[in-house]
Amino acid sequence: MLTEDDRFDEIRKLLDSTISEFQSLFQSASGFEETRIGNGWTPEKIDVEVYYVQPRPLNEITRIAEARKRSLFGRVAFLRPRVEDVTSSAPPKFRFTPFWRIKGFHECFYFRGNSYRVPLPDDVIAVEVEGRVRDLVNENTAEPKIVNLTKRILGQIMHDSSGKSIRLSEVTELAYMFKDSSLFFNADGKEDLEAEAFFEGNLPLSKIDMADLNHLFPNAEIVKGSMTKEDLVRRLHSLTVKPPATFSKILNNRFQVTELAEFLMPSYVFEYYWKGLPRKLEIHGYTGAILS
Repeated sequence: MLTEDDRFDEIRKLLDSTISEFQSLFQSASGFEETRIGNGWTPEKIDVEVYYVQPRPLNEITRIAEARKRSLFGRVAFLRPRVEDVTSSAPPKFRFTPFWRIKGFHECFYFRGNSYRVPLPDDVIAVEVEGRVRDLVNENTAEPKIVNLTKRILGQIMHDSSGKSIRLSEVTELAYMFKDSSLFFNADGKEDLEAEAFFEGNLPLSKIDMADLNHLFPNAEIVKGSMTKEDLVRRLHSLTVKPPATFSKILNNRFQVTELAEFLMPSYVFEYYWKGLPRKLEIHGYTGAILS
């Protein structure tokens, strides 16, 4: 994986290039789409890291459920059924609900054309750059006026303190742009800042592959999320990857996904009955909070 130091080394190498190397780089550069590098352009090759939050013991969660089961059948306390009248016919269901975090960056080295105005001392009457005598521009008027060399030598220009300059056109610049982004989605495919803060906390997270997860929790239901790996990368791309506003050629167009992680949150679903009426109670498997 490309580290930040690797990227800085790449920038330093470009800055240390000789003129001939610079010209060679320009000739080998191409368009925005033709210069793509990085794993973000091929999401099918990106591995997803799976983590799960270790759940609390079932007996602890059951005590919470038993204390709340009467409230499922009435908001007013004295109208609720007695504890012994609320029953359950089956053990609770255990499930994992997925959340996703994706991080990455887009960087681009590119060439663009430009022109410069170089200010000159007042006593300068001619400038030669790369074998060419450059016309001086008198900045005193509202519209800059180019004065030729013969008139300058004959002293037919006004001597003023407004300054003179030359224009360097057909300049080629090597420029650099960088943007990184991070997104966090819940199972419905919506950005979820609250869940992101929860998973960035001090949690008992364990990394696992799906085969081992199924072996460790054989009866667990894994809620099917609404986003695929390709959807996640596409969302990151739309936020992060932008071509330069102005360029002539692209040297390097890197879209790199630095993290693609799936976090599994545990919960228990209890089903209770009173006088034939069913009610479900879902409890967070780690915090013990009531989810529904």
